Amino acid sequence: MGQKSNLYTLRKSKVASNLLTSNSKEFIYGLKFLTFFNSLFSNKNVIMVQKDLNFEANKLFLNISLFFQTSKLLNFQKNLFSDNVKQENVNLSYLFPLIKNHFSLLNNNFIQVSFTNLNALINKKEVALLYYHLRRFSTPLFSRRFNLFADFLKLAALFSKKQTSIKPILFLIGQIFKSLPKKKHNIFLIFLKVFFEIFIKNKTILGVKVLIKGRIKGKPRSNTVSIVKGLTPIQSISKNIEYSKLNVYTLNGAFGFKLWVYR
Repeated sequence: MGQKSNLYTLRKSKVASNLLTSNSKEFIYGLKFLTFFNSLFSNKNVIMVQKDLNFEANKLFLNISLFFQTSKLLNFQKNLFSDNVKQENVNLSYLFPLIKNHFSLLNNNFIQVSFTNLNALINKKEVALLYYHLRRFSTPLFSRRFNLFADFLKLAALFSKKQTSIKPILFLIGQIFKSLPKKKHNIFLIFLKVFFEIFIKNKTILGVKVLIKGRIKGKPRSNTVSIVKGLTPIQSISKNIEYSKLNVYTLNGAFGFKLWVYR
């Protein structure tokens, strides 16, 4: 069986349920609400790393993990290795009326909402170590957008501690690739190889496989470039393998990204 199998029923490990309900009305309203929430946070430079919406009897439980992107970097040494958003400055009280109004039609008697600020969990030593290995790519890939480089390092530090999935990592990889000219595609592939080799050497992950399909390096026809590091048994159901895919639209056409990570 390939990566398109139903992991909820085939995997032995427990997977967190989301939108689990027998009521079709609850499912549709819940899906619309999570889509609205995602667009609301993306407009405010906030990444929803994880979102779980569960229904139990007449109760509703919403758990969201948020990563606040870097807004300004006035001083390199002072801001890169510090938390760009402090816990006490995060005010999410304006969201509760939206939650209440959205689910008023469902007549839920009890609504529990919990937010997790992932910026407070970032290890500064991990960020500094990642920067030491990837600093040579800061100028060719992140010219005039060092904020994106800082966000990528912080999310990678969370990923090394298993505090986030590979989906936000792949999202930032797509953002890095989106504005690159075709002459920098080669150094982008080298950047991915070096990045995943760091985790394999530290034994954070056992293997990784990346597939990029499109007009790489500006070629007239699309082709597929693969990056394989370590062990990648993508056909094994019992293994702890994360899978994510992403479409990136650039001036050189559309590109498809697929990522497998074996822990």
